Amino acid sequence: MKILHTSDWHLGRSFGSVSLHDAQTQFCEWLLEVAVSEKVELLVVAGDLYDRSIPPQESVVLWRETLTAFHKAGITVVAIAGNHDGADRVAAFDGLTDGARIFVRGGYGRAGEILTLDFADGPIDIALVPFLDPQLAPPEWKTELAEAEVRPTHESVLQKAMDQARAGATSPRSLAVVHAFVGGSTTAESERQLTVGGTDQVAATVLEGFSYVALGHLHTPQVIGGAEHVRYSGTPIAYSFSETAPKSVVLIDMNADGTSSIEAIPVPVGRGVITLIGTIDELLAPGAHPEADDKYVKAVLTDNAYVVDAKSRLLEVYPYCTDVVMKMAGTSTTIGPNDEIRSALSPQDAAEKFWQDIVNEPLSDLQRDTVVAAIDKVFITNEVTK
Repeated sequence: MKILHTSDWHLGRSFGSVSLHDAQTQFCEWLLEVAVSEKVELLVVAGDLYDRSIPPQESVVLWRETLTAFHKAGITVVAIAGNHDGADRVAAFDGLTDGARIFVRGGYGRAGEILTLDFADGPIDIALVPFLDPQLAPPEWKTELAEAEVRPTHESVLQKAMDQARAGATSPRSLAVVHAFVGGSTTAESERQLTVGGTDQVAATVLEGFSYVALGHLHTPQVIGGAEHVRYSGTPIAYSFSETAPKSVVLIDMNADGTSSIEAIPVPVGRGVITLIGTIDELLAPGAHPEADDKYVKAVLTDNAYVVDAKSRLLEVYPYCTDVVMKMAGTSTTIGPNDEIRSALSPQDAAEKFWQDIVNEPLSDLQRDTVVAAIDKVFITNEVTK
């Protein structure tokens, strides 16, 4: 059987002030064409279907129309909620669409359950594990973890779900669909922090025991720990200037015994991104950067003084210039939407610096724990991004 692995569609997202709805629509249409031409039997979407918990109406319509199109094509769909999604909204019809072989899961309700589906060449066991907020773990989960003297963390709740799934799998082949941050992976600027202090990461060993692990959350396509069958598909289009790697979806041709051949298929829709550095005159020189003509451009200007009307001048040459940053030569002055400045301090460090400035003394251990818990809660449940 053939499986198509994608993730992190982030429907409803914009690139700066530019809506990406048309590009996302083109991707969904292209994805269906690929699935039909490759005779795909199962589509996997590993979380972050939407860019925020309450998505725009046009994005909800696009998701519904895409599911409808795959259903009409006879292709089974499994999808999970990510940290950007509102789990309750994404899984609002959990169970009602199962009869149409469209399985959408969110939250703790079915995390760790095994879904066994039959295909022409035999069955496959599927573990659908959405993003699990450790602070929202059900009482029974917290009780079990406490009895094992383990506190709820991203890794401990995922470990519990994966252990349950491994115990329930009986078919010769299996698939795990997981939305998580696996330690040692390559990150991008557009990914939302799950927590502070590094506790959002999980060990790759948590994912062992499955024929293929379809990961979501990180935007760069990558293999985990050298294991070809454990990988992130990455986003279908670029969502930040750090996402310069080619975009792709993953095609898995899996045998009845779980062995498989894996191929990355390049995504031909959406614009690439590029960062140009130089003085305004250097960037505006005829033919200076022809490779940037059809890309979203971030211009970092290194002039000695502030450049008046910089963006309007750059747009005459680079029609998709969205960001202009001025790093004035010979000074420490930087003006503009500089990602380096925005991410220079972590939320925890910023809170501690603010406390020190106001109270003139460092946080106590108890105060620091309270701050970390509060920041974790905000980052997980609200629309706070880097």
